[in-house]
Amino acid sequence: MVPSSLPRSRGRGLMRAPRTAALALAGALVLVPALGACRGAAVSDDTPAADGPVRIGVVVPLTGPVSQVGTALRNGLELAVKKVNAEGGVGGRPVEYVVVDDAGDPANSTQLARRLIRQEKVTLLFGTITGDTAEAVGKVADEAEVPFGTAILGDTEHCFPYQWGFGESTRQMLTPAVPALIAKYGTKVALVGSDYNYPRFYAGIAEQLVKDAGGTVVAREFSPLGQTDWQPVVKRLSAAKPDLVLSMVVGADAVTFSKQAQQFGLLTPRLGYEGAPLDADFYPALAPLVEGRTHTVRWSDGVEDPESRAFADSYRSAYDWKAPIPEVAGNAYFGVRFFLGAAAEAGSTDPKAVNEAIGAFRYDSPLGEGTRFHPSNHVLQADMRDVTIGAGGAYKVTKTHPMVADETPKKGCS
Repeated sequence: MVPSSLPRSRGRGLMRAPRTAALALAGALVLVPALGACRGAAVSDDTPAADGPVRIGVVVPLTGPVSQVGTALRNGLELAVKKVNAEGGVGGRPVEYVVVDDAGDPANSTQLARRLIRQEKVTLLFGTITGDTAEAVGKVADEAEVPFGTAILGDTEHCFPYQWGFGESTRQMLTPAVPALIAKYGTKVALVGSDYNYPRFYAGIAEQLVKDAGGTVVAREFSPLGQTDWQPVVKRLSAAKPDLVLSMVVGADAVTFSKQAQQFGLLTPRLGYEGAPLDADFYPALAPLVEGRTHTVRWSDGVEDPESRAFADSYRSAYDWKAPIPEVAGNAYFGVRFFLGAAAEAGSTDPKAVNEAIGAFRYDSPLGEGTRFHPSNHVLQADMRDVTIGAGGAYKVTKTHPMVADETPKKGCS
């Protein structure tokens, strides 16, 4: 049986810290050191002990341009593990986790994921922020047959049998948002993003949804991570005279772009604006620019139910947090609880058995009743919400879209 503490079934620069020799407490945090220390390691058995703890390997950027989002993901995971352990663990087994910092670099992500599997003998992998690092870890997880969950919004063009996305997919995010935004602001849409695989994938889906809603994409711009001078991009966007800008500029760049878009006359109250810069992570830096706007998310700290409130209170207390709680933290919290609920159903720490259980699991939570993964794409079928951003960072839920489906098939899932 699934313990009461877990979701019940109904039928997604390296740390230079010294390595801790052993985990003293269930759920303790271990920072794995630089990659050089693990090169050439020979390990003959990657399988976790059958009667041992459930171990989660967390690959996440704690340094670099997307470290703010990575830290929020880690925080949500920490609280999920603490909650599960306080209520008895997984079938009596404690949950432990090991955190490594990939700095948002896919080469780091690959090597660190291998290390977590071979040396730390993890049952599960979790984390990453950008699409390219998620794909890098997904390949390693698939080769080693270890389940890997992400909590970031969006998805990739590829699917792996052992990768599962707890964050909202591009279609789930944009399907309810695009028609409403075009109806409110106008039909001319500009797309802007950071220059890596996911923002380009996002733009491709957005373009089709804009067309379906009677709009036209009048500009597409992509810039590398770490961009500091957005004036040329803003000028080209302004020249297209859009009614609406959809932005997948991520990390610290989301703040820089948004401020310069206002400074150089693009971002005015009359212009529609939706995308990553409206995430709660960036509210403290962008409050005057985003207040009054509507943003479509899977979870926010404005969700009014007991479980969400308890999580939000724990987050604020644990991290002395005054700002809006980042959406990715909620996705990570409920995603890890989903994973551990599936592990309880599997009754094993064997990664293959847990992966099979994840595919069949049903989870009632604030993300929706009976949330589940679609077998054709490993996208979580769950609720979406419109939130209106108010003064002081109140992300108030103004509309719920129940069980927004994304059943688009992808190669490689099975």
